[in-house]
Amino acid sequence: MPLLSLVLLGYQKFERTTGPCLESLRPWLLDPDIEVLVVDNGSPDGAAKRTLEWCEAHPGVRFLRSEYNRGFAGGMNWGADQARGQWLLLVNSDTEFAPQALDALKVVLSPVPRNVAMVGPVTNAAGNGQRLWRPEADREEWLRIGASLHANPSGCLMPAYRCDFFCIAIRVDVWKQLDGLDPEFGLGYYEDFDFSLRLRNAGWEQKITEDVFVYHQGSASFQASPKARALMKQNKALLKAKHPYARFEHTRLGNLAVLQEYQGLKFSNKWAPALEARMALRVGALEGDAPRRWWKRWFWRRKIDLIR
Repeated sequence: MPLLSLVLLGYQKFERTTGPCLESLRPWLLDPDIEVLVVDNGSPDGAAKRTLEWCEAHPGVRFLRSEYNRGFAGGMNWGADQARGQWLLLVNSDTEFAPQALDALKVVLSPVPRNVAMVGPVTNAAGNGQRLWRPEADREEWLRIGASLHANPSGCLMPAYRCDFFCIAIRVDVWKQLDGLDPEFGLGYYEDFDFSLRLRNAGWEQKITEDVFVYHQGSASFQASPKARALMKQNKALLKAKHPYARFEHTRLGNLAVLQEYQGLKFSNKWAPALEARMALRVGALEGDAPRRWWKRWFWRRKIDLIR
């Protein structure tokens, strides 16, 4: 039984998404702790053929082709049903893994407390506290930042109200307990928020690991079209109906929670020099996300100054 079952869900745009993601996984294709399953979610543009050819050229990678688009939840559920690992690693195709990323993740997961059922990496693009900030950085720079984080681990898990599912590690037994993602969310949006809340309501914890970085293009599978916006609105209403007390927090609040955790670590024996670089990226995120109204911005900067 491998430690990790990596389920990569692809849909269209092989050259832009699934292809680069697969290439970034090459270092781990023969790792006995990791099995790789690649799901093509009914691509109509030839991406399925390209994905199949890539998988056939790399023995050990399992290819699953859906004849239709099952949506994000349905596609991930279908792939997860084939997994044999202790942890699922659900991966969206618009991601790339920095050097040593999965080695770092294995180190993180091995001693993780039993009550922590879900762990999300940090990234350059997310809607919560998983997002770091350096607006001038391009893809290559972010991958270098990721490699540096992996080479200088902090050993810290940070609080998360919810996790973004561009890349997420979930205990298989908890995934089964919660029956995976809810397919009622259709093609996508808010199914990860729903799963995060259901996991929390079932008594499990979720954390952000500061020691694993995954590059995220962001919104590569969906265009900012009226149809996509309508789907987002529809699924947000569905989430509110299922979870009337859900908190729709701005990204800045997730970063603030992590920085407050840093502040607590400074006065304990858990503070590590490796956290200094992470703190700079976090403070940058808070400054970049400052409110627009001047009086809110003033109060927000006071909060940042108190944490520095």
